[in-house]
Amino acid sequence: MLFEVKGDMENILPISSLDVSQKFSKNEKNLEEFLKRMIGNEVFPQYMIFGNERSLQKEADLFAVDGNGALVVIELKVAGLYDRGKLYQAMDYAQIFSVWQYSDMNEHFRKCFHLNDDETLMSRFEEHFGYRLSESRFNNSQKIVVISNASSLSISSASDYWRTKGIDIEEYFYRFYDIGPKTFLELSSEIFLPEAQRHCWINTCERYIPGAYLDMVREKKASAYGDRKEKIGEWMSKSYVFLYHNGYGIIAAGIGTSRIEIREDNEEKFIKLSKFHHGVNLENGQISKYISAGRIKSLTEQNFYFSNTVVYLSKENAKLLYDECIKEFS
Repeated sequence: MLFEVKGDMENILPISSLDVSQKFSKNEKNLEEFLKRMIGNEVFPQYMIFGNERSLQKEADLFAVDGNGALVVIELKVAGLYDRGKLYQAMDYAQIFSVWQYSDMNEHFRKCFHLNDDETLMSRFEEHFGYRLSESRFNNSQKIVVISNASSLSISSASDYWRTKGIDIEEYFYRFYDIGPKTFLELSSEIFLPEAQRHCWINTCERYIPGAYLDMVREKKASAYGDRKEKIGEWMSKSYVFLYHNGYGIIAAGIGTSRIEIREDNEEKFIKLSKFHHGVNLENGQISKYISAGRIKSLTEQNFYFSNTVVYLSKENAKLLYDECIKEFS
């Protein structure tokens, strides 16, 4: 995390960071490609990439080895919140490919990089690390590396737990910062929680659950459903939380409370909102007032990937939008 120091340290303020969808709209793939190129070089030189995910194959995003020949399974979660499912997916890959021998790893290496007959995983290993290993040393153990924009305390606790059980898991986080006319990218092992910029909007999921928006507005809550329900978390407490309805824009706004519940059928998780304002006619469900996508971009001077389940906002932009909602919905 970066801080701005004002004056003679009279005031020190955190600089709000952005994820890739906030900063570069739909260009998540560009960040993935950058990380794939840089890992083993300027980023994590202690690893050597020898393979990547192939289409229609159940494989990790990247495969690497460390200097002892251990298999390193690297999962990239460049958009949205790194959830518990991604952690267990990476662990699943580590288990599936724990049976690989050197010959399997070398075959994957050659398929991914389309190499000449004389280039092998061993020759690339020697070039990278400066020494050779016996083939029997490869994949005697496995490591897991997850790179994401954000995690949560519960996921970090889960990673800590599995480390105590001998599973080697490393978490790293990326952030974009706009400082003056330049944009900076940071990679860090410092856990980055949305608490630092916990304000957000939740998509009302109208495409999949028609009428869900009306239930949210009537009950003064923000909800997520099915495999997306873990997007709702304790980090939203005392934050600005908005309801975003596709085709309209922000239709409601409130402040997150500490009340978070999961419905009995386990298909909906929601947080109750206080100081709630909305532009919906509760009798007929008509959306009469809203803050459009164009207006959101104009007010914040920022682009967003609007259809995400959750979109994070800086405190400044969240306060700006909340004040606008009060004026619009009054």
